Amino acid sequence: MFARLPSLNSFRAFEAAARLKSFKDAAAELYVTPTAISHQIRQLEAQMGTQLFERKTRSVVLTLEGEELLLCTHQALKQLQSGVNNIRRQASTITVSTTSAFASLWLVPRLERFRQQHPELDVVLKTGESKEDVEHDRRFDVAIRYGHCPASDPQSILLTKETLCCVASPSYCEQVKTAANATVFTTRWQNTDLPAIEPSLESLTPAAAASVSIRYFDQENHAVQAALASQGVAFISTLLVQQPLSEAWLIPHPAFASLQKTGLEYYAVIPSRHKQTAAVQQFVSWLQQTLT
Repeated sequence: MFARLPSLNSFRAFEAAARLKSFKDAAAELYVTPTAISHQIRQLEAQMGTQLFERKTRSVVLTLEGEELLLCTHQALKQLQSGVNNIRRQASTITVSTTSAFASLWLVPRLERFRQQHPELDVVLKTGESKEDVEHDRRFDVAIRYGHCPASDPQSILLTKETLCCVASPSYCEQVKTAANATVFTTRWQNTDLPAIEPSLESLTPAAAASVSIRYFDQENHAVQAALASQGVAFISTLLVQQPLSEAWLIPHPAFASLQKTGLEYYAVIPSRHKQTAAVQQFVSWLQQTLT
């Protein structure tokens, strides 16, 4: 379709010389010699079949044909530069689809570490509970999902398997020392495809189990906030409360130690178009290392 067009280099040389009205200045801008500029323009004139410049002693002046070519060349190069800049920006931005709880409780507090390691990359988070089709939806570059990592899917990469336990504020543990009459907060997923994981009270004494009040949220971060406010015990993934545990804002409630159980998995899904994209691979590798 474009086989008969002159080379891009000749158009760049022509545009610079026409804009600056000087072969010498165009050569300096493009980091070539004035002779190279003159050669490119003579070649362009030969291919166009017309003279584009009037050569004077100390300057060059566009012919009418040159004025017309400058207008379309400048617009074409400007549009090409805009497209290249847009692609470069996209290549340095990673748009991540993940759950609200994972983003707020684990990823955001650690994201600065990734930015320090890769200052040239920007991570944009899009949170929600729906399962985005990252293979076909180009708004997303990678997804961090919760559930069971499909072993047969080459696009899915296991990040970690969670453990759930019961945590509460130190003041609540001091106030409610036994399981009797305690309040336990847990989560019922908005995503109905996920299997329910609820605390099993069978390990408690029948009297204690009967007196425990279980309350449900549809987001893990709500259960964490309730526990931080000393309203009860959160049955939650240890992954999501790593920081509150390390700061001793929350501690394991000893009366509910027997309720600890293995939960689900966090895994990354990389669309096939990004299998070789360096930025996406670097982000997923960082996730694997940080979650190990």
